[in-house]
Amino acid sequence: MKIPDFNRTSLRKGIVCIALLLLAGCSGPEKQGPTAQQIAAANQQAVSENYPAGLRSDYVDLLTQGERQYVLNAMKLGMDAIHQGYPDIAKRTFDQAIKRVQALQEGAAQAERAKSKFVPEEEKWFKGEAYERAALYLYRGLLYAADGDWGNAAACAKRTQLEDISSKEEDSGDYYSAEWLLALASLKQNDPGTAKDALARAAKFPSKQGDVPPPHEGDNVLVVAEAGHGPVKVAIGEYREKLTYVPGECKTVKVSVTNCPTPMENLPAAESLYVQATTRGARKVDYILNGKAEFKAATDMAGNAAIIAGAATAATSNNNTQTFVGLGLVAAGLISKGVSAGTHPEADTRMWDNLPSNLFFYSLKCPAGTNNITIRAFSSTGNIVKEQTVPVVINNQQAFTVIWIKLP
Repeated sequence: MKIPDFNRTSLRKGIVCIALLLLAGCSGPEKQGPTAQQIAAANQQAVSENYPAGLRSDYVDLLTQGERQYVLNAMKLGMDAIHQGYPDIAKRTFDQAIKRVQALQEGAAQAERAKSKFVPEEEKWFKGEAYERAALYLYRGLLYAADGDWGNAAACAKRTQLEDISSKEEDSGDYYSAEWLLALASLKQNDPGTAKDALARAAKFPSKQGDVPPPHEGDNVLVVAEAGHGPVKVAIGEYREKLTYVPGECKTVKVSVTNCPTPMENLPAAESLYVQATTRGARKVDYILNGKAEFKAATDMAGNAAIIAGAATAATSNNNTQTFVGLGLVAAGLISKGVSAGTHPEADTRMWDNLPSNLFFYSLKCPAGTNNITIRAFSSTGNIVKEQTVPVVINNQQAFTVIWIKLP
């Protein structure tokens, strides 16, 4: 039977419409940001709650960006609160982040949905990579230490190591800083055996940056120096399906603590966040993303082949049947190309971007009165890149003080 020419024209138009619909349908819903009214309401709430001016922007993000971003925004807000001298805000904000990280069912539906070839990984509720979750517990433990709550400080140190358990046995649970904090907390709880074991484990870690002076039972001041900017997440590969890291800028290599009863020169870092981010091996989600990338490539290639073959068949046909077959191949190719275009294998590069590159710990015992403690940061060439003197007033020898210092 001969196919009328006007039907061929209609068929061609139909194929184009189908392809456009497929491309539109596979692209997924566009992410909506907070409205101006929501932002205004959040700003009003921040003012009514007497939030410090320097933290209001972070707090507005926390209030307006929803559960998908909550943990990430809480991590950033908590860190800024520490640096600006608001530990109570940092504690309650980190506690909310930890609550959500521990709630396995929260965000489970979104995580399952993100396994679909047509849903980006970043649609999931953010809970962070292992190094970020471990850092969350480590910082919470340091805040417990500042309050003299040594039981919870020790618990956070142990949870830091649990979050770092990985597929690479030699790099599993190897946060030196967590064992150091556990040793300090154990000494404060009159448990020298646990402290000794913790430091012995830390000494064998491949992540070790150098010999960090151990804590002592009588220490009443802890210097926590944060150097540089943390690791940066980067998506690589043909379809940006592979997550990798580049080191953030960090000028500080060694630190000295002087003008105090027990001065110390050439202190190495207690932790490198870049090392922790890059030594965990493959993630479960990597296999999903690789599968998505392979599917995207296969459907794209199949679509190209079908379109080329169909166009050639239709162009060289001498009868309506061959033309119909050729146009059918083109239609199938367009469908395959549409499916490929709607596939999202891209790795999630959202990150806790105000983490440091390196952490330096040094604890000491200061006498009653005012103690001026000077911290100097040195570059790889031995030049001083920052010097800061902090007065520490000791009124109660049983109290514990944590000094937070930002270094380049």
